[in-house]
Amino acid sequence: MTQQSTVEPAAMAPPRRPVSRGIVFVVGVLVIPFAVSAIFNGYGALTVDSAFRMHAATVAGQTIAILTAVLVVALTIRRRYALPAILAVSLIAMLVTAHAFGVIESSGHLLLTRLDLIAETDLLNP
Repeated sequence: MTQQSTVEPAAMAPPRRPVSRGIVFVVGVLVIPFAVSAIFNGYGALTVDSAFRMHAATVAGQTIAILTAVLVVALTIRRRYALPAILAVSLIAMLVTAHAFGVIESSGHLLLTRLDLIAETDLLNP
Protein backbone atom coordinates (compact mmCIF):
# COMPACT_ATOMS: atom_id res chain seq x y z
CA MET A 1 0.00 0.00 0.00
CA THR A 2 1.08 3.50 -0.70
CA GLN A 3 0.44 6.33 1.65
CA GLN A 4 -1.68 9.20 0.37
CA SER A 5 -0.74 12.82 0.80
CA THR A 6 -2.58 14.60 3.61
CA VAL A 7 -1.91 18.09 2.29
CA GLU A 8 -5.09 19.73 1.13
CA PRO A 9 -5.01 21.86 -2.03
CA ALA A 10 -6.47 24.84 -0.14
CA ALA A 11 -3.63 24.73 2.39
CA MET A 12 -0.97 25.21 -0.26
CA ALA A 13 0.33 28.74 -0.73
CA PRO A 14 -0.73 30.46 -3.93
CA PRO A 15 2.03 31.04 -6.47
CA ARG A 16 3.87 34.30 -5.95
CA ARG A 17 3.75 36.83 -8.73
CA PRO A 18 7.02 38.74 -9.16
CA VAL A 19 6.98 42.48 -8.66
CA SER A 20 7.04 44.44 -11.90
CA ARG A 21 10.34 46.10 -12.79
CA GLY A 22 8.39 49.20 -13.84
CA ILE A 23 6.77 49.56 -10.44
CA VAL A 24 10.13 49.11 -8.70
CA PHE A 25 11.66 51.71 -11.02
CA VAL A 26 8.93 54.34 -10.58
CA VAL A 27 8.76 53.95 -6.81
CA GLY A 28 12.54 53.93 -6.31
CA VAL A 29 13.47 56.68 -8.76
CA LEU A 30 10.52 59.06 -8.46
CA VAL A 31 8.29 58.45 -5.43
CA ILE A 32 10.81 57.74 -2.66
CA PRO A 33 13.27 60.57 -3.50
CA PHE A 34 10.37 63.05 -3.74
CA ALA A 35 8.88 61.82 -0.46
CA VAL A 36 12.20 62.03 1.37
CA SER A 37 12.79 65.57 0.09
CA ALA A 38 9.26 66.64 1.00
CA ILE A 39 9.48 65.18 4.50
CA PHE A 40 12.82 66.77 5.34
CA ASN A 41 12.23 70.11 3.61
CA GLY A 42 12.75 73.21 5.74
CA TYR A 43 9.32 74.81 5.76
CA GLY A 44 10.27 77.43 8.34
CA ALA A 45 13.07 79.95 8.47
CA LEU A 46 16.35 78.93 6.86
CA THR A 47 18.84 77.75 9.46
CA VAL A 48 22.08 75.82 9.29
CA ASP A 49 20.29 72.72 10.53
CA SER A 50 17.54 72.97 7.93
CA ALA A 51 20.07 73.59 5.14
CA PHE A 52 22.04 70.47 6.08
CA ARG A 53 18.84 68.47 6.53
CA MET A 54 17.60 69.39 3.04
CA HIS A 55 21.00 68.55 1.53
CA ALA A 56 21.13 65.19 3.31
CA ALA A 57 17.59 64.37 2.15
CA THR A 58 18.51 65.13 -1.45
CA VAL A 59 21.64 62.98 -1.28
CA ALA A 60 19.72 60.13 0.38
CA GLY A 61 16.93 60.27 -2.18
CA GLN A 62 19.31 60.26 -5.13
CA THR A 63 21.32 57.42 -3.60
CA ILE A 64 18.10 55.42 -3.40
CA ALA A 65 17.43 56.28 -7.06
CA ILE A 66 20.87 54.99 -8.09
CA LEU A 67 20.47 51.79 -6.09
CA THR A 68 17.02 51.26 -7.58
CA ALA A 69 18.37 51.62 -11.12
CA VAL A 70 21.04 49.00 -10.35
CA LEU A 71 18.37 46.75 -8.81
CA VAL A 72 16.22 46.97 -11.95
CA VAL A 73 19.22 45.93 -14.07
CA ALA A 74 19.83 43.01 -11.72
CA LEU A 75 16.16 41.98 -11.90
CA THR A 76 16.31 42.13 -15.68
CA ILE A 77 19.37 39.87 -15.77
CA ARG A 78 18.04 37.48 -13.14
CA ARG A 79 14.71 37.05 -14.92
CA ARG A 80 16.64 36.16 -18.08
CA TYR A 81 15.34 38.84 -20.40
CA ALA A 82 16.77 39.07 -23.91
CA LEU A 83 20.03 40.94 -24.51
CA PRO A 84 18.38 44.03 -26.07
CA ALA A 85 16.19 44.43 -22.98
CA ILE A 86 19.21 44.14 -20.69
CA LEU A 87 21.10 46.73 -22.74
CA ALA A 88 18.12 49.12 -22.77
CA VAL A 89 17.62 48.85 -19.02
CA SER A 90 21.37 49.32 -18.49
CA LEU A 91 21.30 52.48 -20.60
CA ILE A 92 18.36 53.82 -18.59
CA ALA A 93 20.22 52.99 -15.37
CA MET A 94 23.28 54.89 -16.60
CA LEU A 95 21.12 57.91 -17.42
CA VAL A 96 19.44 57.79 -14.01
CA THR A 97 22.84 57.52 -12.33
CA ALA A 98 24.28 60.44 -14.30
CA HIS A 99 21.24 62.58 -13.50
CA ALA A 100 21.39 61.63 -9.81
CA PHE A 101 25.06 62.62 -9.58
CA GLY A 102 24.17 65.94 -11.21
CA VAL A 103 21.40 66.52 -8.67
CA ILE A 104 23.77 65.67 -5.81
CA GLU A 105 26.35 68.12 -7.18
CA SER A 106 23.69 70.81 -7.56
CA SER A 107 22.56 70.15 -4.00
CA GLY A 108 26.11 70.72 -2.79
CA HIS A 109 26.25 74.09 -4.53
CA LEU A 110 22.82 74.98 -3.13
CA LEU A 111 24.01 74.05 0.37
CA LEU A 112 26.99 76.39 0.04
CA THR A 113 24.75 79.18 -1.23
CA ARG A 114 22.35 78.71 1.67
CA LEU A 115 25.18 78.67 4.21
CA ASP A 116 26.57 81.90 2.70
CA LEU A 117 23.12 83.48 2.92
CA ILE A 118 22.80 82.46 6.56
CA ALA A 119 26.28 83.88 7.33
CA GLU A 120 25.45 87.19 5.61
CA THR A 121 22.16 87.44 7.49
CA ASP A 122 23.93 86.79 10.78
CA LEU A 123 26.37 89.62 10.03
CA LEU A 124 23.51 92.04 9.38
CA ASN A 125 21.78 91.19 12.67
CA PRO A 126 23.37 92.94 15.67
